[in-house]
Amino acid sequence: MSNQLKLLFYIAVIAGVILYIQDSFNIFDISFTDGKKENIEEEKQDNESESVTKESEKNYVEIFFENGERISVDVEVADTEALRTLGLSNRRYLGDYNGMLFIFDDVVSNPFWMKDTYINLDIIFIDEKGFIVDTKKNNQPCTPEFCPYIFSSSMYKYVLEVNGGFSDLNDIKIGQSVVMYLASK
Repeated sequence: MSNQLKLLFYIAVIAGVILYIQDSFNIFDISFTDGKKENIEEEKQDNESESVTKESEKNYVEIFFENGERISVDVEVADTEALRTLGLSNRRYLGDYNGMLFIFDDVVSNPFWMKDTYINLDIIFIDEKGFIVDTKKNNQPCTPEFCPYIFSSSMYKYVLEVNGGFSDLNDIKIGQSVVMYLASK
C-alpha cells in the first residue's frame, strides 16, 4: 500500500473516532446543520429538562450505611400479584446496580422461589419501616428436580432482589435503612 493511501486511511480512522466520540459524549461544541441557524442554548435547555423528567420517572432505592454513605439501585417494581409471581423469571442478565423491588399490600412472610430464573440472586427483605430485616445471599436458580422455598426469618413488606454476591460486595447488613424513590403511575 502506498504511503498516500496509508495516510488517507489513518486520517479517515481518526475522523471516524472523533465523530464517534462527539456523537456519544458531545465533548466538542460542534454540530452539523443543513444550513439553518439553530439555537443551541434552547436545545441544551430542552435536553436538561428532559433529563430531569426521566430522572423523576426512574424507580430506585438507596441503602444507607452507618457512616452516612449510601448506594443506589435502579429497580423495576413488582407491586401486583401477577408481577410478583413473574419476578425476574427468564432473565439472563441483571446490571450490577439493578434489581427488582417487590411491594406487598401488607406485612407478610411469604416464601420466595427462583422458578425459571437463570441468574443467582441475593434476596433482601425489608420491613414496613424501611429497615433490612433479613438477607438470603447467592440463591441458586431452580433445577428441574428441585426448587427450594426461600424464607425470611422476619416479617417483611418489601423485597429487593439483586445479583448474587451484591450483598457481600456492598457490605449489606441487617438493620440498614432503605429509602425507596418510586415514580407515580
